[in-house]
Amino acid sequence: MRHGRELVLAAVLLTGLAGCADRPNDLETYYDPPVGSPASTTPPAAAPGVTGTGVNPAASAQNAVAAEVSAAVLTKDDLAREGVKPANTPAENGDCFNAVPSGDPRGASWTYSSGSSLMQQVTGYLDRPASDVLGAVRCDGQKLAVALPSPADAAQGWCQGTTCTVLLAGGHVLSGLQVTASSTARAADAVKSLVPLAAKKLPATSS
Repeated sequence: MRHGRELVLAAVLLTGLAGCADRPNDLETYYDPPVGSPASTTPPAAAPGVTGTGVNPAASAQNAVAAEVSAAVLTKDDLAREGVKPANTPAENGDCFNAVPSGDPRGASWTYSSGSSLMQQVTGYLDRPASDVLGAVRCDGQKLAVALPSPADAAQGWCQGTTCTVLLAGGHVLSGLQVTASSTARAADAVKSLVPLAAKKLPATSS
């Protein structure tokens, strides 16, 4: 979907993937309510999600999903044993990522010493479980068998050319891993090796 490509690429570029922070893209910090001037009798404005009678449930839920999306993005420390480094330029999205419905995306792009590339796209959905979203995603190419890792609710994978993609659903978060390598076999092995790591960062759903 064209609008999915535009949102994902915008999110990746804006999060500063080439930076040296341990977290390639943190969410913006929600600010505290502004404090009124000592001479002013106007009460301070309420913080986002706070009303005169308490917390706005819709805003609170949105903030919670946004925090889960941020927490699901793999960091430099998470990938320390993978021999990757932040990419100087974002990897190009494969068609499978473009098939993911737009939501609240975050992402990171990495390169292996071999020249292979790794891209992660994490998307949050406030109105539906990520497993429902994943059930409707259809990617071109051959299906890639992926064992369901804990605590993910669902997992699917595909390979097209030398790019392999795995999508993991947990709660309201859909985490996508995409590896492009010199061969399909290498891309498949690399992306499957990252699945347990990415799954551990998904929100656990209550039984």
